[in-house]
Amino acid sequence: MAVKKVGKSYAYDFYFEGQRYRQGRFKTKAEALHAERILYNQLMNGIRLQKDLTFAEYFEKWMETNKLENVSDRTYKTYKSALKHIKKSDFGKIKLKDLSRDKFQDFINEYAKEHAKDTIKKFKGACGACFEAAVFDGLMIKNINHNITYTAGKESQKEETKFIEMKDYERVKKQLMKSDSESSLFLFVMLITGARFSGAAALRREYIDEVNSTIYIAETKTDLSPRTLTVPRKDLSHILRGIERLPVYLDGKVFHLSYTAVNKQIKRVCKQLEIEEVTSHALRHTHCSYLYAKGLSIEYISKRLGHANTSTTREIYQHMFKETFVDEDAKAMEILEAM
Repeated sequence: MAVKKVGKSYAYDFYFEGQRYRQGRFKTKAEALHAERILYNQLMNGIRLQKDLTFAEYFEKWMETNKLENVSDRTYKTYKSALKHIKKSDFGKIKLKDLSRDKFQDFINEYAKEHAKDTIKKFKGACGACFEAAVFDGLMIKNINHNITYTAGKESQKEETKFIEMKDYERVKKQLMKSDSESSLFLFVMLITGARFSGAAALRREYIDEVNSTIYIAETKTDLSPRTLTVPRKDLSHILRGIERLPVYLDGKVFHLSYTAVNKQIKRVCKQLEIEEVTSHALRHTHCSYLYAKGLSIEYISKRLGHANTSTTREIYQHMFKETFVDEDAKAMEILEAM
């Protein structure tokens, strides 16, 4: 094997089992050696690289191999949505070996024009994870996602619009209890636990402790996401009665519902109560604000929601704490003025 300088760049050039392998345009000798070593090791292990794979082709293979069985249905839909956009783009038609950071920056700039910040972040993250896998497979020299910047062309939905009004929160709970549907029970679990969609979707019968009135939430977003929550006994009884009406699934899970089906039901409930329509995630947000309004500490709420720390909770619900600060600031002035 040999690496040599060609003009201002470096290239490797070697033979393996009678076939020649060479590639150039590496900025440094170290990069060329690294690429050569990866390729040679893979050839020694019987792997023949598919040099002509486009980014779209590789992304699809990577997604199906690494994500299909390892992420929630909702998360997988995010990858499928990303793949759909990649396939339609010129960037997706570029061969992996020809990708560059500049080309990816242009691709993200174009994507950002029509999307909000959170959507861009998820899309960019999915591409970055795929690039990392391609580097590991020896199909790319480095992860071109590094230091990619963007400016969102659309505003993100304001946090305030993702909440249910306090006066309506209890009405939603009562409305859900009137229904025998699986989706209503799913939403009820989210409402009383503050669980994410993935947490409610992962619920199993053995996660419910009737004696101690607790429910184990099997989320995996952070190290603190898996957690055991205490719930009111009357609410736990409602859940258990609802589960008895549901079919028993072979995989042991209580629910078999799509994200779309659950959100259709919460919108249906909102229409019935004549309140502003929200998504199911609003139940988690409102669970937090409801407990905070009732005087629960931010430390307790953070642990109940499965956040990594209180900073995460404060960042997500910062507008709620700003409102509380204004109220408490006024109270503080009353106290100090009375001295």
